[in-house]
This record gives sequence, C-alpha cells and structure tokens, in this order.
Amino acid sequence: MKYLMCILFVFSLCFAGCSKESDDPLQEEVPAKNENVLAKTLLYTDWASAATVMSMSYVDMRNTLISDLDSRCEDAPSFLQQMDDVDLCWGAMMYKFFLDADIFSAQQLADMTLEEYRTSIIDLNATKTVFSVSELQKKNNIRNLSIAYSWWFYQNTSSKQKIEQLNNVAIAEPSFDMKDDKGRVMDVLRIVKADESYTYLGVYHSMASTNEFILYLAGSNDLKNWINITELGDRSHQGDIKKWGNGYIVANEQDPIQGSNNIRVRYYASYVDLAEDKPTNDKTISQTFSNLAEGTPDIRKIEGFVPSSSHIVIGYHYYDNGIRDQQAFGILTDFSNWRTWKDEVSNFTIQEMGYKGNIGGRSAFSHDGDYVLQEAQITSGDWSSWRILFGNGAFYCTLQPQTPLGSASFANPGITPIESDKFVVTSFLPSQGNRSGEIGELVYIVQF
Repeated sequence: MKYLMCILFVFSLCFAGCSKESDDPLQEEVPAKNENVLAKTLLYTDWASAATVMSMSYVDMRNTLISDLDSRCEDAPSFLQQMDDVDLCWGAMMYKFFLDADIFSAQQLADMTLEEYRTSIIDLNATKTVFSVSELQKKNNIRNLSIAYSWWFYQNTSSKQKIEQLNNVAIAEPSFDMKDDKGRVMDVLRIVKADESYTYLGVYHSMASTNEFILYLAGSNDLKNWINITELGDRSHQGDIKKWGNGYIVANEQDPIQGSNNIRVRYYASYVDLAEDKPTNDKTISQTFSNLAEGTPDIRKIEGFVPSSSHIVIGYHYYDNGIRDQQAFGILTDFSNWRTWKDEVSNFTIQEMGYKGNIGGRSAFSHDGDYVLQEAQITSGDWSSWRILFGNGAFYCTLQPQTPLGSASFANPGITPIESDKFVVTSFLPSQGNRSGEIGELVYIVQF
C-alpha cells in the first residue's frame, strides 16, 4: 500500500491541507523550511524530549518527524519527504488529535493515510458544527484542527470539567486585590507548594516608581495572608517559580535598560538561598526576536536533576516589530546554552479566534493531560479586552470566568497544583472592564 501511495503522489501532488487552501499564512509568510513549526510539533506531540530537540539540526528535526509519521500512518516515506514542513506538522497534529480524542486507535491510524486523517476531521467537523463539508474542504488542516478542538474541548469530559471549574470563580471563595503584609500589591502572583517555613511561596511584582517594578518573594500558609520575605530584583517583574528537588527555579522579565526587556533565570539550591536571594546559577538570556522586549516567562518543563545537566523549556512573548506581543519558546541547557523558536502555531490559532491585540503571559499545568492557560487581547491598547484562553499549547478556547460582580477582563493567568486534584489559580484584573472591588490580583482554588 505504501508503494502504491508513492506512485499516486507522482500523478496527483495532492497532500491534504497545502493544496486545499492557498492562503495558509504559515506557508505564505515563511519559506518551506520552517524549523519553528518542526520544533513546536516535536515537543507538542512528545515525539522528542527537550534534550533531543536541543541537539537537533533542522535536517534532524525534519527527518525525525518524517520517520515518526512513517511509523504512524500508511503513507510512504517518499511521499512524506515531498511534503512541506508545515504539512508534516499538521499531519502529526491530526494524529495527536485523533489519539487524544480516542476517535481512532494507534493501530487504526497506522492503517490510514494523511488524506484519510483530513477527510475524517472534515466529516467530524461537519457533524459537530454549522460548517458544511464543502466549506470545510476549502480550509487547510490547521483551520480544520482549530475547529475540531473548538468543540472537542467541551465534549471531552476531562477538559470540559476543567473549563467549568475555571469559570466558576464566584463559588470558589475568590480573593481580590491581593497585598502582602507590607501593603504592597501582589501583581502577577505565581505560587508554588513549598512546605518550607511556609506552606506556599509566591513571586510577584509591585511598582516602586513610574515604570519601575521590584520582584518580591512572599510566604503564606492559607493563600490569603502573605508575608514578604525578600526582594528578588530591582527593575524585575512578571516572575514564575517552580520547585526543583530541594531547590527552586525563578524566571522573570527584567529591564535594566528601560524599554529593552529580557529574560533572567535563576536556580536556588535551597529555600534558605532563595529567602536570601543567593542563586547558585544565574542566566541572563539575550533577546532574539525583538530588541524592544522579550519576557513574561513561564517555566514549562524541567528535564534533569541538577542545573549543570538539565534542559528547561521556557515559554515567553516577544514584542513583534513594536506592534504586538507574540508567543515564543526556548530551551535552556545546563543553565548555559539557549536555543529558541517562534510559536507560530499558537500565534496563528489564537489570532484566528479573533484576538488581534497582544498574546502575552501563560501558565502550563498537567492533570489527565497537558494544558495551558493563556492571556490574549481582543483589541490592541484596550485593557478591557483581555481574556484567558484554555488549551493544550497549540489550540485553545476562551474561558468565561464568572465573578460575584460580573467582571470581564482577565490577564496574566497562573495555575499550580497544591494537592492531588486541587489547583490554585491566579489572574490580574485591570480596572478597565471590571467591577469596583474586583480589580488587582485574583486568587481562587479549583478542584478537578
């Protein structure tokens, strides 16, 4: 069958998705060689570890993806080798969708071609949405995948429950306008279960003067009352914290030069070192995609046990051409080497949802799968149009949090486990679009 498909390709030149719709932005705006999408796909599908992706050349990534698809679908290697990078990626993401959605088994998918993947998604979308088959056939694969996830997130029991719990702010005993014991606002609070002198630790920033922020560390035993412990940097903000063994990693945005922000990552070998701001490892990451701003990092994944032999996946945003924030991700190896890529998949799928402003902070979590909370802005410059998206790191839906007073604008999401099925969720509520008494940093607990 694979040899037959190879022969058919010579005559038809018709891979699903690239010929179905000519306005695929990832094919028009970038050349056929697209390492950004290859790296994203290998990490998104878990077909390669961060350590493996870090070591790969562009050719290695492409060949690995071809090899992985060859073992997972009916198409011949020669057929796959003729495909553009983005089409290979959409093929891999269709495979992941079917497997995650429990629509086909791995064996069933192995007996199907990528064209059959496409046809199956179109048929599903036609039964689940208002789109007709003919309309869906005109759309490329990433658009059909976006449509598929738009209904599947609400149909899948696990993701549906998460969406419902995340939306039910009013019944979760929320706390608004969080402040520490010094009276400082705790903007963009990120929390970690620590079980040290305090049950929980949090990093947050507070304004020291016009356009100048300080990053702080505080501790709490009840997630409501926070005791300031120390400063973690002047002209520092938008922090994230994760526990790693007996130590901690802190990543944050800093602007030692006003208007030129970048990322800093630190490792503290113990709580004592963290409380005294004495990092064992300290890495300042130079800008790659924007000389204006790169920041709001989130620590996505940690591979390894010590900084000298580790791979840390970090998400962040970059100020694209001084117009709007866009998503990117990178891998920090051994706390020394940094390699990074634009997240063209998320940027495209989120903009397709109608978010034409900034696509900014995000927070990843795992519970019966890997998920991401992502902030996105409907209209540039309009703070009332900030929304929180729920997704899997590539495809998303919009949350609709219900607060006691009906606030509507939410930004800078954070989520972290505090018990086996309990998570603490944070978000910054700007004054625009929200009710008096429901502004500043929001904290509430959900149980999945």
